Amino acid sequence: MVKINKKILIGVLVAVVLIFAGIFGIIYYRKWKISSEKEVAPEKEEAIEEVLERLTPVEPKPLTKEEQEELEGLLNQLTPTQPKPMTEEEQKELEELLKQLTP
Repeated sequence: MVKINKKILIGVLVAVVLIFAGIFGIIYYRKWKISSEKEVAPEKEEAIEEVLERLTPVEPKPLTKEEQEELEGLLNQLTPTQPKPMTEEEQKELEELLKQLTP
């Protein structure tokens, strides 16, 4: 028969027990953590009506004449009246792209 050293056998058994205890400990900790989070969540819930009231504005504020004129001035600055003419290089690039894209 094969002789087994008792110290090695005891060491392996202790290691196996510690590994299983660690696995069960991790599982128990995660289960406990998830159950404690579920208990906290219902306290934070709000009714849908409360959320809608909080998010929707009561009435939009009408603009004054000064604000309206200022916005119209900005709009006039941002929208060009006539498009900028293309340079010869840009026209050539556009024609090349059109040739490549059309069958």
